[in-house]
Amino acid sequence: MNKDKYWAKANIHNLTALWRAAGAAPLEHVEHVEHVEHVEHGTESATLYGSSRWPFRHWFETDTPLPDNRELRSILGDLPATAMVPVWGENRDLQAALSATGFERCLNQQAMYLTLADWRPTSNNPALQLRPVQFAGEVQTWVTVCSEAFGYRIDTAVIAGLAAHQDTRLWLAEIDGVAVATALLFRTGEVTGVHQVGVPERFRGRGIARELMQALLARCQQSGAGRVTLQASEMGEGLYRQLGFTPQFPIFSYRRP
Repeated sequence: MNKDKYWAKANIHNLTALWRAAGAAPLEHVEHVEHVEHVEHGTESATLYGSSRWPFRHWFETDTPLPDNRELRSILGDLPATAMVPVWGENRDLQAALSATGFERCLNQQAMYLTLADWRPTSNNPALQLRPVQFAGEVQTWVTVCSEAFGYRIDTAVIAGLAAHQDTRLWLAEIDGVAVATALLFRTGEVTGVHQVGVPERFRGRGIARELMQALLARCQQSGAGRVTLQASEMGEGLYRQLGFTPQFPIFSYRRP
């Protein structure tokens, strides 16, 4: 496997491992003739994972064949109304099946990575304090700020479970004791994924996201991680490029309107 493909898989693995830590699990669906043929030849069709709670993601594991088109559409058609399905890269068959079953593209992201050996901090704002989330009240504050930043409701119970997970670190950024941003770090091997970096609109325009990322990358470096991965929104991609992140592949997410 070449290095680009290896690190692309590492990005997806970190993201989907986080979703599994948040409660996603394999979903059962009816096997079809094509699937049986795959099994007889020693290759199983892709496993579908899903979550009935936030973040509501449903996805097929990579590197295994998708079900044939008829069953794929049947499986997608049976997904709950809350389901959001990511497509890694240019998987035209999956995108076509999603469109045929009433899904529409709702989110465009760019998978990116940074090699920490190549990173050096470029600024330090002592006014911004990064504090780990450790107690129930802090979890609720994190959820409130993050929900405001992203414009949707995040499940407090899911975040409380993640806060207790050994590979997860939740962070609040504060200025003068006021929580102004959130972040979540999730470790898989030598990779640390940066997730849920959110600044509510009322605090934007003050360079908080940049300073928060500087502080997060410093902690990732101190922890011994080799690389940092993330999935940048269209709004955040420019900042991550400036920080030295390299684009890998697009992620298109679909849900029903």
